[in-house]
Amino acid sequence: MNKLWPLAFFSMAAGIILAYYELGVIAICLMTLLLGSAVICKRYSGHFFICMLLLLAGFIYAQLRIPDMPASLPDVQGFSCSGRVQDFPTVEQEKTTFIIKADRNSRWEKKIRVVCYFEVDLSRGDCVALNGVLKPPRRPGNPGEFDYPLYLSHNGIYYNLSIKNSSDLQVTARNQGALKWLDEFRARGETLAKENLPPHEAAILLGMLLGTREGIDEDQYKTFQKTGIIHLFSVSGLHVGFLLLLVGWIVSLLGLSKGKRFLVGTAVLLLYGTMIAWPVCVIRSIFMGILGLAAYYFGRKNDMMNALAIAGVFNLLIDPAALFTISFQLTFLATWGLIFIFPRLREVFPYKGWIWDLIWLPLAAELAVLPMIAYYFNILTPVSIITNILVSYISGAAVIIGFIALFLAPFIPFLATLFLYPAGFCTEVILFIVNWVQYLPGGYIWVATPGVILIVLYYAGIVAGVYALGPRPYRQLVYPAAGVMLLFIVVLLIPAGFYNRGMLEVDFIDVGQGDAILIKTPQGKFILLDGGGSNFYDVGDTTVLPYLHRRGIRSLRMIINSHPDNDHLQGLESVAKETPVGLIAVPQNLLDAEEYRPLKQTAQRRKIPWHGLSAGQEIKLEEGVSIKILHPGGDAYKQNNCNNQSVVLRISYQKFSLLLTGDIEKEAMQSLLDQGFITATTVVKVPHHGSKGSLVPEFYDRLNARYAIISVGSNNLFGHPNPAILSMLKQANTKILRTDQNGAVIILTDGRQLQIRPKQGDGSPASN
Repeated sequence: MNKLWPLAFFSMAAGIILAYYELGVIAICLMTLLLGSAVICKRYSGHFFICMLLLLAGFIYAQLRIPDMPASLPDVQGFSCSGRVQDFPTVEQEKTTFIIKADRNSRWEKKIRVVCYFEVDLSRGDCVALNGVLKPPRRPGNPGEFDYPLYLSHNGIYYNLSIKNSSDLQVTARNQGALKWLDEFRARGETLAKENLPPHEAAILLGMLLGTREGIDEDQYKTFQKTGIIHLFSVSGLHVGFLLLLVGWIVSLLGLSKGKRFLVGTAVLLLYGTMIAWPVCVIRSIFMGILGLAAYYFGRKNDMMNALAIAGVFNLLIDPAALFTISFQLTFLATWGLIFIFPRLREVFPYKGWIWDLIWLPLAAELAVLPMIAYYFNILTPVSIITNILVSYISGAAVIIGFIALFLAPFIPFLATLFLYPAGFCTEVILFIVNWVQYLPGGYIWVATPGVILIVLYYAGIVAGVYALGPRPYRQLVYPAAGVMLLFIVVLLIPAGFYNRGMLEVDFIDVGQGDAILIKTPQGKFILLDGGGSNFYDVGDTTVLPYLHRRGIRSLRMIINSHPDNDHLQGLESVAKETPVGLIAVPQNLLDAEEYRPLKQTAQRRKIPWHGLSAGQEIKLEEGVSIKILHPGGDAYKQNNCNNQSVVLRISYQKFSLLLTGDIEKEAMQSLLDQGFITATTVVKVPHHGSKGSLVPEFYDRLNARYAIISVGSNNLFGHPNPAILSMLKQANTKILRTDQNGAVIILTDGRQLQIRPKQGDGSPASN
């Protein structure tokens, strides 16, 4: 019976996964295998039969509850609807975001994410009437990029509604009843914290208590991620455990009976879950907390593995799509590590006591989530064990004192304020520790996304290792288990330049309307040409850096900026701040351009050499690979626009050649023709995103390129690429690849054979 609930959870989860990925044939094979096992193995026939039924139930349930993601959804201009606010609206930089349950019949429009470009006074449960532009969220354009539309679809959301004017939003009814009272209760606590603590202390404390990110500095949030304690802002078992500890102490002082203690503890947990809107990790934690309370107060055996499995089944019944969310996976794996791995570590090693428990606990949780952290966040944080040991008790004190302040705020504000000060002090201590630990050598390492098979082998090694540390019959598993886990770590630590050895690689990253080109030499040196940019968000932080991290790139040999337009420059600033760089190169004519000041300051602070590029220079990257600078030359374009001063460079590797043209226009293109610099080329990056200003037929005739790459944003305001450019390239039998339609375009060549890999659609090998 002890293993029945875990078997039930895994069987149901397996059925949901097979249905989600449309693996019906494998599902039938597994069910046949289970049925056959039930017939052959009489002793466990009941277990096999139940597993088969639950796998089938999970498969059917997922088919009914998880709709297929539509290939495309239409934009709707002037979309009007009414609905009820489902979550807590977040306000950031005069932009308000919330989710509504809309009064629409279409399954794609029942829940909508609303983005208002102004501040709105809204609460959860308010009824609103809205008018705006309805669009599906942008699909990922780069390999391995976070799939935001898929993430939203797991929550039943398929559209964003953008509202520009405050007149297009009307509150038709305010929330009433118990939910309003609970939200006001929460709001008083938030207001008191913000009024009495410095902004950073209030933001971190409220993040720990309520799971919010509002007000937390982005750089500080990254530091928490790098030191492995980002879980402090994801309300889970840690927070529920501290809350139960506080409630248990209070009810013991009141001398309540066991039954009343259980009821009070359960009621507080349910109120807390409702107050923070029941995220997935909280459902699991509170369900397990209630089971734990029942076992504690009524003398039942508290089988935590069963409790975890029951909570898992309960979660899947509520929402089978939750199985595919990061929060579900991480919170369950971390808890599994504490339940399955920690007791065995504690039992086997001779070192006992609470001090050693502080080591084994974070180590067990870290071992359990390590592959998924690497898979989703591309980071390995050896320092997290140290950080968690140092901040465990401090964060516990902050949470417990913070809970007291939160509950007292509506009734005795003065007393609540007295509790806020020590809670704020605890956050300062945590910040001090985190800022100190992040600079330890090898504290965090960016790693390439591990493969699913490697992850499965790692977890098989964990399970085998735990059993190997048990009774003697399993001792023979020690070395295979250790070997598999070590293999996983070794593969993670392999430098990014090791992959595709001997191949020149050029990645045209999809950064929207802009350029960002990553070059890898055959021997594994990385160069970044341009970094994209936007007036609305930091492209470097949101797109370019994650792209580098997914590849496991930890340093760049060189950064080149073609010219200082925002859509080529902005992203490089974030990259230079976060990534070791050997050299930064910009057009010689624009060395002192004002636009370069932030990047130049970063270069000075990090002691990165700053270099000017001009025509005639040649950069020998390694044997057989060179970059020749064709443009700009001298002062010829000093009084002209920046586009015509773009760095133009030609990369050659044996029979392969690539021309990268920045944003040059007719004047510079004609100059290159006149100087005889334009010769036959394998691949060309079309100048200036394919604008009409880059329409010089002789330029493309002379190139005679087989492939033309256009870096351009979807539905951009400039009309790029111009139809005349596309027509001319098609007439020349040049294959066109566009980042707005194909996503990232990846070129791989050994100098003779060429392979193009657009993210959307298949590229096929071709010979030069």
